[in-house]
Amino acid sequence: MYIVLLGPPGSGKGTQGKILAEKFGVAHLSTGDLFRKILENSQHPFYTDVLVVKEGKLVSDEVVNMVVEDGLKSPEYKAGVLLDGFPRTVAQAKALEQILAGMGERVDIVVDFDVTTDVLLKRLLGRIICPECKKIYHTGQKLTHCTECKVPLIKREDDNEETIRKRFEEYRVKTAPLQDFYQTNAAQYIRLIIDDASLTPQDVQDRVLVEMVNRKLV
Repeated sequence: MYIVLLGPPGSGKGTQGKILAEKFGVAHLSTGDLFRKILENSQHPFYTDVLVVKEGKLVSDEVVNMVVEDGLKSPEYKAGVLLDGFPRTVAQAKALEQILAGMGERVDIVVDFDVTTDVLLKRLLGRIICPECKKIYHTGQKLTHCTECKVPLIKREDDNEETIRKRFEEYRVKTAPLQDFYQTNAAQYIRLIIDDASLTPQDVQDRVLVEMVNRKLV
């Protein structure tokens, strides 16, 4: 099974991606994680191309497509994949269709987290993460250390209002058209409108699962 998650930065794709991947027994492939690993190694062949992430910009379609295609062919992704952060453009979505078609597969489910700007800003400006396990927390939780790894939590460099707004604009221009594309091309398209900042990850997960049960997907 191949699942695609859509949504702007801070919409909860990473958190929900791990939950849903476990639920369906598929691997969780996050392009954000792949890019961060690349940026940790200045000798990586894609380092310069991925560096634009730190400026709040999107990596070129060509580079992302090559990174994802290489990943999808790895043994760990053989049983299916939940894609988090890819595709981000219609061109990438079409490239993904070609990649999967070559494997005899297709996108089975698309979950679109349609989150309002106010909710996104509140989430991202207060977001802190564990540098080890990448678990996400919020300053409102009043925590200083990861509850699992016990290491100090950090704030990502790109979680500032100027960069966040740039990322929103990039999403609006380049990624939002995917909603129209997948409503036509996906086997199943689920759209969740989230306009309440008090919703917990569990609340969102429950809404996703209710939709999937109603559609007899689980």
